[in-house]
Amino acid sequence: MTFGSELKPNEFGAINGHVEKQLAVSHALSKLLAEKAAAEKEYGRKITELARGFREQLGGASRTSSEGQNAADSVALTEAEAGGSEPLDLMPAVIEWLQQLESEGRMHTQLGSRAASEVAEELGKTTGLLSDARTQSLDFYQKLLSERDKIYETKDKARTLYEARTKALAASQQKQERATSEKDQEKFRQRADRDAGLRNQAKNEYILQVAVSNEVKRAVNHTLTPRAMDAMQGVNERRVAAARRLLLLQLEMQEAAGAERAQATRRAAHVVARVQPGVDSVRFVRRRIETGLSAWDEPPDFRVVVDYAGGESDQMALDGESQAILRNMCLHAQREASRAELEARAKIQAAEQTRRETLGAAGALSTAGDERGLQKAAEAEREAAMAELEAVQFQAVRAAVEQRLGPVDQGSPHEFKPLTVAIAKTCDYCGDSIGGFGRKAAKCTLCEYTCHAKCQLKVEPNCTGADPAAKSGFLAVFGTKRGRRASKSVHRRSASTASGNSSGGNSAGGAGMSAASFDNMAQQQQQHQMAHTRVSMLPMPASAAGIDPATAVPSVARTPQEILVSRARSNRSSSFDSGSRSSISNFNTNTSANTNTNSVYGGGGGSGSGSAAAA
Repeated sequence: MTFGSELKPNEFGAINGHVEKQLAVSHALSKLLAEKAAAEKEYGRKITELARGFREQLGGASRTSSEGQNAADSVALTEAEAGGSEPLDLMPAVIEWLQQLESEGRMHTQLGSRAASEVAEELGKTTGLLSDARTQSLDFYQKLLSERDKIYETKDKARTLYEARTKALAASQQKQERATSEKDQEKFRQRADRDAGLRNQAKNEYILQVAVSNEVKRAVNHTLTPRAMDAMQGVNERRVAAARRLLLLQLEMQEAAGAERAQATRRAAHVVARVQPGVDSVRFVRRRIETGLSAWDEPPDFRVVVDYAGGESDQMALDGESQAILRNMCLHAQREASRAELEARAKIQAAEQTRRETLGAAGALSTAGDERGLQKAAEAEREAAMAELEAVQFQAVRAAVEQRLGPVDQGSPHEFKPLTVAIAKTCDYCGDSIGGFGRKAAKCTLCEYTCHAKCQLKVEPNCTGADPAAKSGFLAVFGTKRGRRASKSVHRRSASTASGNSSGGNSAGGAGMSAASFDNMAQQQQQHQMAHTRVSMLPMPASAAGIDPATAVPSVARTPQEILVSRARSNRSSSFDSGSRSSISNFNTNTSANTNTNSVYGGGGGSGSGSAAAA
């Protein structure tokens, strides 16, 4: 029978009070043994007086006990009860020993010296260590409640933020409805869309916090608090075991010192040997249940409260960025929950190993030093409990998200690390500037994806991994992220140039160009850029430039990147047939976007129509 399985979560205070009072009794017992050893020579008078004072102290503890224990529990055993074999609580054994102590009239001085060093001091040390263990268990329980209350407070803050975002959205919508001009309506519509996104994020956070609070509440009330109660029970039972062991040692010394009191001492030893650490716990539980003091009302689960009148749903919003944010939160929660569970298992295994090493083959404590080992094991279990509580929070987040989105594919998540930006950068997610001068950002350690810290959760888990091309000179320019950005920039500028030429009077396309034609032109322009890079590194036929092949070599102006390409591929043989040259020349005729290629083939550096004539 354990306190955690039989009693209710709100009875931890009663358990703490019980253990505290019983430790006070053990402390008083250790003081009694010390004083007895000092007063061994004045045995007749002094011992009787101390035994009477001890009885009075026990009676006072019985009258003030919160669980209804009365003085009848301290009644001495009868002759038949003392000779029985059923397990006993500690208190009847203490009374039996006290009676034997009162009847004893003399004690050897050596017995007093041994009793002081081997019994009284040992019991005092053990009681002090057990008092520390009780205090640590109480502090852990209070810390547990504090963590739970912090989580509840976070939930309440999330609700307050959600309500504020809802009011802001309603205000924006009202301004949009009252706007008279289309410009104002568009402005307030954009503001309402932004407020809706903020409201949805606040709502999702609120829902997640409610889920976390519920899981934490159940974990604290039904898993972690019972463990703390069992830890208190362990302190109490170790107290009983220590007192039992030391009282037996005291009685053995008394038996050796006083032959005339041998019979009374054997009787007391028999009674003390029947003491079992769990009997006191069983009696405490039964008294709590029988007196009706063990009561508990399960607190209801927290509920999400939204603006139902305004058509709000108590489900997580799944607009645009919200799904990416939720998926990232789910993946993060999955990883952190696994880490916390592994940490908790490691702590529990360490605690079990420490307990086995401390107790040994006998399965019981032998010295006060062993109590330190058990306290170390208890501390490891408390750390495991906190890790389990952390895992519960992450599991609650994952369960809440997957309940809404379904199973979340782990994908290829980014490994973001905080980054302090010294020079302004562009966010790879939203395209805005990150600023500079110590601005905070996040950068993936694998693919170098860089974004605002606020955009980190919005990035889809599609990391491409480390770029193997970043180690060579050529690929460092064309294969890295910087090269890809430069390529995109060239693509956008080329597309804009082609669009301007087309709209300015291209004879083949007329005065205007459709969206499909513009996209096709942009795609052709990008292909042209790639072809131009390949062409620039090929040997140019002398006849194509209109000069004597035997005496002249054309001089072509090339960019540094083209020179690097030519050097990197100088050992590669390539061919460029006349059909390919013709298609590129025709392409240059249509777009008029690049005159360098035309000059390579002798087409001149003029307009598009001139290039076509030369071709």
